[in-house]
Amino acid sequence: MKYFQTRLLCGLIILSAAIPACKDKNAVQVYRVSKAETESSAPPKAAAPESSGMGAMPPDHPAIGAPASAMAPAAEPSRVTGNPPSNWVAQPLTTMRMASYLVKGENGTSSDISLVALAGPAGGVLDNVNRWLSQLGKPAITAEQLAQMAQHVASPLGDVTLVDIEGLPEGADAAKEGRIIAGIAPVDGKSFFFKMRGNAPLAESQKDGFIQWIGSVRMNETASAPDPMAAAPAAPLPSMPSAAPAVPAAPEPQKEQIKWEVPAGWNAGAAAAMRYASFAVAGQNGEKADISVSVFGGDGGGDLGNVNRWRSQIGLGEVADGELKSLVVPVAGKDSEILTVDMTGPKGRILAGWARIGGRSWFFKLIAPDQLAGSEKAGFQKFLESVQFQP
Repeated sequence: MKYFQTRLLCGLIILSAAIPACKDKNAVQVYRVSKAETESSAPPKAAAPESSGMGAMPPDHPAIGAPASAMAPAAEPSRVTGNPPSNWVAQPLTTMRMASYLVKGENGTSSDISLVALAGPAGGVLDNVNRWLSQLGKPAITAEQLAQMAQHVASPLGDVTLVDIEGLPEGADAAKEGRIIAGIAPVDGKSFFFKMRGNAPLAESQKDGFIQWIGSVRMNETASAPDPMAAAPAAPLPSMPSAAPAVPAAPEPQKEQIKWEVPAGWNAGAAAAMRYASFAVAGQNGEKADISVSVFGGDGGGDLGNVNRWRSQIGLGEVADGELKSLVVPVAGKDSEILTVDMTGPKGRILAGWARIGGRSWFFKLIAPDQLAGSEKAGFQKFLESVQFQP
């Protein structure tokens, strides 16, 4: 009996100790089984990439957490050189821009100038011109209309199709908008875009320099880095150093290569980046005549293109190629023929002459109010007659 009581007491003690333990164990088991059942009922999840929630990275993208230097583009030598006007201020380059400048005028006006290169046709000339027209609030044009308005500029990169469009969308800032002068050159499977966009009068004043710059831009043959434009968009390029040697469109003329006699009353002005020489004449009522001598490589934009550009400066419409002959008069008695035009419009009068000598185009232009230009016409004619090009 004593033995049985002892066995019973031990069993009760063991049972009383086991019951709480079993209860806790069951509770844990119920929790775990419930969680396992929930997870097993859900569809399996794919393994998430280790990308900080940004999705899979391209195969050649630096690893997340890599040092900043691993993500920066490798330094490369400049792949273009050119001869921008001296009043253009170089701007930091972006991923898309091979060259970038800003020119400022009076009363806060400005124009932005850029050179971008993309692989392939990049939409073609017509589509890009229509895109620029839409930026200025203008309707699209047809291929036939484009052929009538486009000019062609010879450059080291090849033929550049140039357009000049004007318009101010509603709400736009006229100090920074109103005109786009742009050129497209397809070269070796790439498309080069030259573009000046900004205040309309300021862009007009910079047009000669813009065309001259286009005529000077070329690929830097000394650069040995891989071509960064093998795919669009163009790879980032470093800023062109300010001390980079200027590359003119043609060999820079020396002073002894051309001579002339300056008429009385013409006051010499300072030469500028786009001017070989400058003169000014003051009228009786405070008006002024501006006379310039410029030189460009190649045909300098062509006869028709330049005449129509001058006509737009004085508020005249464009003429067709067949009408040009009736406007042009050669300077008599010149060994090297100089062609001239005399055009009067609502914004003034232009007397201009040009000649092509030794692969360069020389331009002589006088712009002034009608009466002052008329009083200076005889002197301008004698000036052109005195011009001598040296071999």
